[in-house]
Amino acid sequence: MIHKGEWDKLLRKVPVKTGDFVYVPSGTIHALNKGIMVLETQQSSDTTYRLYDYDRVGKDGKKRELHLQQSIDTTTVPSQDPKLNITSEQKDDATITTFVTAPISKFFSVYKIDLDGKLTQTPTAPYTLVSVLDGEGTIEADGQSYPIKKGTHFIIPNQIKSWTFTGKMMMITSTPGDEE
Repeated sequence: MIHKGEWDKLLRKVPVKTGDFVYVPSGTIHALNKGIMVLETQQSSDTTYRLYDYDRVGKDGKKRELHLQQSIDTTTVPSQDPKLNITSEQKDDATITTFVTAPISKFFSVYKIDLDGKLTQTPTAPYTLVSVLDGEGTIEADGQSYPIKKGTHFIIPNQIKSWTFTGKMMMITSTPGDEE
């Protein structure tokens, strides 16, 4: 199907809307359609294989290089749809939704925090990545307060033993897993 360009037979489209979480296991062919914006959490990797490029051309006027054999060699067939156990819990003034953790993903855990008030947290991993998707507020750590708002991204190292978010915000946080 790859060599014949039968993309509609090979690939399936997954409809998404704002706020959806989609887990894409390693070895899964994936792409984004026009108008989709994502926050992508992934295991550390410097490798991307281009299997199809919508026949786009580079600045030199030629189609961009494809990596057909490497893609075939690293693609999981048939594709896997892991069963996620998405859960939510209330803590302080926040709802914390757990999207994925080990053993589904041994490389990272991903959480959504819907905050309306205050939330105090402590480290559970070597670091925590935070992305503010909506709203605004502050983070207080080590006696300092920092303003944060939609579009802010930062890392909290585990040397910080406690931090408090205050405000009305939606955030995605992620931490490395056992294999990181």
